[in-house]
Amino acid sequence: MIFILKRFATPLIILATTLYLSACSMKKQLNLIPPNPVPIASTGIATAGAISVDITPPPGMAMSGYSVMANKGVGFRTRLKARVIYINDGQGNATALVQTDLTSASLLLHHKVALEVANSGLKISDIVITATHTHSAPANHFENDFYNKHMSSQVGLDEQYLNFLTQQISTGIQQAISQQKPAKIATGQRDIYGYNRNRSLKAYLYNNNISGIDPKDPNAKFRAVNPTLSMIRVDVKDHLNQFKPLAAFSSFSVHATALSPAVEVYNADLFAYAQKDLQWHIQEQYLTPWPIVHALTTGTQGDMAPALPDLGDNLFTHFNVNWPAAKRLGKGIGKESISLFNALSSQLTRSINITTAAREINIQHNNSIGNITLCKAPAVGAPVAGGAYERRTPYLGLNPFFRGGSAVTRSWFFNDGCQGNKAYLGYKYPQQLLAPIKSFPNTVLFQLIRINDATIIPLPFEVTAEAGRRITRHVVNAFSREDQPIKHIWVTSNANGYFGYSTTQEEYFQQFYEGGHTLYGKYTTAYLSAQLSVLAQDMQNNIINETLPIWRYNVAIKPTLSTQEKSTGQRTVHTQPTLKMISPHHGSSPSDNEKENYIKFEWVDVNPAEISFHLPLVKIEEKQQGKWEDVKNGHMPISDEGYDIEVRYLVSSRHNMGIYQARWYNPIIGNYRFTIAARQSQPALYSKLFSVTNAIK
Repeated sequence: MIFILKRFATPLIILATTLYLSACSMKKQLNLIPPNPVPIASTGIATAGAISVDITPPPGMAMSGYSVMANKGVGFRTRLKARVIYINDGQGNATALVQTDLTSASLLLHHKVALEVANSGLKISDIVITATHTHSAPANHFENDFYNKHMSSQVGLDEQYLNFLTQQISTGIQQAISQQKPAKIATGQRDIYGYNRNRSLKAYLYNNNISGIDPKDPNAKFRAVNPTLSMIRVDVKDHLNQFKPLAAFSSFSVHATALSPAVEVYNADLFAYAQKDLQWHIQEQYLTPWPIVHALTTGTQGDMAPALPDLGDNLFTHFNVNWPAAKRLGKGIGKESISLFNALSSQLTRSINITTAAREINIQHNNSIGNITLCKAPAVGAPVAGGAYERRTPYLGLNPFFRGGSAVTRSWFFNDGCQGNKAYLGYKYPQQLLAPIKSFPNTVLFQLIRINDATIIPLPFEVTAEAGRRITRHVVNAFSREDQPIKHIWVTSNANGYFGYSTTQEEYFQQFYEGGHTLYGKYTTAYLSAQLSVLAQDMQNNIINETLPIWRYNVAIKPTLSTQEKSTGQRTVHTQPTLKMISPHHGSSPSDNEKENYIKFEWVDVNPAEISFHLPLVKIEEKQQGKWEDVKNGHMPISDEGYDIEVRYLVSSRHNMGIYQARWYNPIIGNYRFTIAARQSQPALYSKLFSVTNAIK
């Protein structure tokens, strides 16, 4: 009876919340005209450029992926980046591969960036904006009200952050183009195991083509995965006409949820370590005169969890934030990436061929292709409220009506339609009242990017491992008559937008979280496969760059950060460096071992609106031969460009200033000072000299 009352009460709670939140936002009409770029000149020489730009927001923005459970970021530990790799084949074709440390890209962001860089000659089809799917980044940059409302704990499109993302990514593309040099590339893949595991094993094994895996085997979840690490390596000429590494565009299928919803600071999750380790290692190995760019994005990660110890389901609270575990896993992927990067040395070629294609389709209006008909009306399944395995909504996950995979999360009557046996969250008609069809995402940018023998399939869905295999098979078959066969092909999820999940029809029937969040019904993967197959066939004969005649959006707008008056105080030290020890003792709980010791320093600075988190702020220096020098720990800089420095905003202070804290985790033996970079009219600030006499673990 309690469960039934909860199900009836849910729509009322949602309605009350919706009315409250709607009162705080306003609607805005956005009309954008697709650009008509000038052709790219043929030079006969293949070139490339790459750059990393910072997209770390100010403190106070809600992080994404956990809906109402999401915290607001009080600072950052690993900066959020957008990494741009521009490749021009010298034959009038080019592509800009953009990876972001975001939960997902958005179609609106893609459109705004395309408009900004239209004078570069890049078409819509040439630009892809991918994501790591970190759950520790802001997300209110979508073109639809549904995910601007439900992806995080704040509501409405944040135009300020959207414009910031547009500016940073557009500038990055333009800089990459301006820095392009004669290039070579190599493409490759290899399988790596022990880094992901299937979080919905029962649904995966229900696929009619999967066999040979024993569900009772505790290691089955580590084999029921997409283990493929994919990479495009890019080298360019230096001033001595020698080719040296510049960048890698990579993909691996794993959820960026190594850190639990309790995390308080922006970060790129396990991806940060894999990205940075390759960048630093390759730069020092090859002595490159430029920074290496490792654009590592996610693949078919819909049902792929990080291969951390399985702690079972959380039902009453969130698991502790385990930074060391995320670091170990991320560094493992980084080591595998470095190995693959070096293995591609012998395959580098100056012969580069690029073909791109894109077709925008409103899938609510054009929901049929061949004998496949997609749902016109999207719907949210009951399991979405309960959350995914190991990331449940506390207490709500106890309710069997919200617990994915249970008999009561499926509809047993009137289930022959396109939504199949999905049990609607809050029932069908109340859901459509509170979440109107027009509030959902509806326009998919179907896109294919071919670079030599590799093909990238960007999709705005979280695609499960088996769904991804079926999609890629359809595309390969569509290209089968070509002279140059496809050797490497992969789906990159959460690209150019976000539509929830795409599962196989068999997985959908099980109605785990992934099936419940497949908004457009059980035929979603079949529909995507069919559309991409047609696009693949068409692009073999024609240039396909089909957009809607006008990009029109009507979205609720709500600024995240309140306008603050200019800071009028002066920077000062608040507390000098002190050691914070969290040493496990006899009888301590396992969670104590997940915590880290650190040295902290606090200072008074300009307010959060002026602090400019996207610019370098904190580093550690040591005195050598009378001069203060930057510090490294192996390849890693000991600064907020590394992964051991954290910056937090604590509280406001007098004169519209703020108090901040810097933490140095895993300090090394020596004598040091904290250095805080200049901000606004405030000069650089330094701590007192402090000593680390023993390595702190």
